[in-house]
Amino acid sequence: MDGREIELKLALAPEDMARIAARPCLNVGRLADPVSKRLSSIYYDTPDFTLAVQGIAVRVRRTGSGFVQTAKAAGTSVSGLFDRDEWEVPLASAELDYEQLRQTGLGIFADEALAERLSPVFATEVDRTVLRLGGDGWEAEVALDQGTVTAGDRREDICEVELELVRGAPIHLFQLAARIQNEVMARPLCLSKSERGYRLAAGRPSPVVKAKAPALASAMTVEEAFRTIARACLEHLMLNERCLLATEAGEAVHQMRVALRRLRSAIKVFKGITAGPELGRVKDDLRWLLAHLGPARDAEVFLSEIVDPVLAAHPGNAGLAALHAHWSRDREAKLATAVTAVRSRRYAALILNLGRWVETGDWLGPAGGPSRKRLAEPVAAFAARRVGKAVRSLLKEGGETLSRLPPEHQHAVRIRCKQVRYAGEFFASLVPRKTTKLFLAELSELQDVLGKLNDIAVAGPKLSGRGAEAGSSRAAGLVAGWHQSRRAALLNDVDKTWKRWRAMPVPWDEK
Repeated sequence: MDGREIELKLALAPEDMARIAARPCLNVGRLADPVSKRLSSIYYDTPDFTLAVQGIAVRVRRTGSGFVQTAKAAGTSVSGLFDRDEWEVPLASAELDYEQLRQTGLGIFADEALAERLSPVFATEVDRTVLRLGGDGWEAEVALDQGTVTAGDRREDICEVELELVRGAPIHLFQLAARIQNEVMARPLCLSKSERGYRLAAGRPSPVVKAKAPALASAMTVEEAFRTIARACLEHLMLNERCLLATEAGEAVHQMRVALRRLRSAIKVFKGITAGPELGRVKDDLRWLLAHLGPARDAEVFLSEIVDPVLAAHPGNAGLAALHAHWSRDREAKLATAVTAVRSRRYAALILNLGRWVETGDWLGPAGGPSRKRLAEPVAAFAARRVGKAVRSLLKEGGETLSRLPPEHQHAVRIRCKQVRYAGEFFASLVPRKTTKLFLAELSELQDVLGKLNDIAVAGPKLSGRGAEAGSSRAAGLVAGWHQSRRAALLNDVDKTWKRWRAMPVPWDEK
């Protein structure tokens, strides 16, 4: 069977999974009695993960009624919602049928040599209970899955709900997910079972993930471009959420914060396009989460960029050691606050709401409405106007020389730098890479130098305040003086970088 799979995945705690089938959220609109079965699946790929690189998953699943081979193509994933093409065929045995893979039409399977290289990579064992729910104009299959994914001697538990759309629109899945969240703690998932299996097989189940530039095409509309960019931001956020909850790594907080700022920048770049009553809640959600992640990241930067270098230069200094211990405790406390926020029900609801807004929000407007005309505009011309406007605002903010600006003004220029860089990265794929690489690299260097100057400016009041432990005032003065001695060189660097960047042509042509 060939088709399109649209499903939304939610992670549950085992204790909630044990009783969720009896709750109203999965009983209102029930169309059939639950059916339980055990699913044993083997996933195939080459030793160097040729299929995974292209976003393709191939499995052979054993069910109570026989064997089924499934191929899934790369699709989209946002806030737990997966949309992708899939091909399923029954098999007479557990042996992979390469001819059926060729018939999917996916180009990679035209290579006959690939058949020789495919072998089992990981496996899943799942106990599944299936329910059917529906209402006016929609129907969904709900799968309650508990089990494991195994790769060699590595193992990870599975405890999730899959909401697969049978009939209707994706909004119905988001509404059903919200209904579930009202009754139990349910976290949207951004990784499929196959993606989790691949990470386990690679020995990196929960890595820190940096942002990737979205792949836009000139033929895309403004609507398609914004949705692609927003999806990339949400995926970046959720992948690092997974890392933070698994490892409590400070870098994961940083990357989550970057993802949120990129999403805010995207909303600003597409200002007017994303307007609507729902945008207020979206912005409130982003502010709430940034308010919990920001202090943890600031504490991490203060310790690693301000205190640690001075301690490394003066090993054995008791005052510096005491100062380091104090600010380490401060960092750990703020990191714990960030983790608590990310574990909360409010965070889970926030992620689901962001996904619903990106996919089905009121920014789309009614069919035939005036907003549809703007959304249907080619993105290339739109990008040129918006990047050009952002660049002009930055040039005006910075003036001729950055070193003469007061610290708070330099900080404002740094924020504009970020906004221009994010906009440039969003639309980088619309122009030749050669023309954007240097433009964005110089902008990144400028932002980095301005960031170091801002760190020094912020550190002064922090070091002279009451935060330092008694007896470490001399150490605090040593740290402040050490960094003040760097300012002259940094100011010289920022002027040179600013001059180079101002002279560069803007890659996006507004003509």
